[in-house]
Amino acid sequence: MAYREGAEKYYDLFGEKQDVGFYLDLAKEQGGKALELGVGTARLAVQLARAGVEVWGIDNSPHMLRAAKAKLAKEKPDVRSRVHLKQADVREFDLHERFGLVYFPSFSFDHLVTRNDQVLTLRCVLRHLTLDGVFAFDLAHVPKIEAGSGWFVERKALDGQRTVVRLGFHKTNAEKRLMSMDLWYELYEKGRMLERYHEGGEVHIHDPDSVKRLLVESGFEIAEWYGGHEKERFTDRSKIVVIVARPFSKTT
Repeated sequence: MAYREGAEKYYDLFGEKQDVGFYLDLAKEQGGKALELGVGTARLAVQLARAGVEVWGIDNSPHMLRAAKAKLAKEKPDVRSRVHLKQADVREFDLHERFGLVYFPSFSFDHLVTRNDQVLTLRCVLRHLTLDGVFAFDLAHVPKIEAGSGWFVERKALDGQRTVVRLGFHKTNAEKRLMSMDLWYELYEKGRMLERYHEGGEVHIHDPDSVKRLLVESGFEIAEWYGGHEKERFTDRSKIVVIVARPFSKTT
């Protein structure tokens, strides 16, 4: 997704919000430092830091990182000291650190639309994990892909006077397993639009079996495979996949 300046102001109003407990529990189980890929506005990183976890976060968008720094500035000094932000591409980064947990939340792995991008990212993850570290991420799950297009609209009230509307248009190429997406964020006050921001891009609709093969071929073994952030059992009807993987051990 190409994040344009301005949209980051409203990004946290929409989308998945049930993932905090899952990643926080993993971070506590693993101990040590955690690395968030696609840290965005630091929605998750701040929550983990409040709980005492030291978090590194990378993102390729300067607009998102600016929003993250603004959010951190409102936190207590001890929380701010636990979060380290860096502009970097998930496909090619080197922090010269190793982490007990690397996580890639908010269905961001779906934005890696080519196999080469996916492999490069997994190689970077592997280089940054401790020997007993884990990599956790989530994917959208579409049991049956159908070509087509459509619009959707979501509304969130900011206060008694202002409302943010997210208008989206998507188009699916079933053969290539790609979905193009355009999103518009509009701020209204008493029915009058005050500002509008656009972002757009493509996402890959992953096949679970292909993801399993990709992980194994990239040096991982699958530790857990869930149908949600509450550790629900994955079925064909699950709307998401939540995966925990470990570096492959030759002794297992």
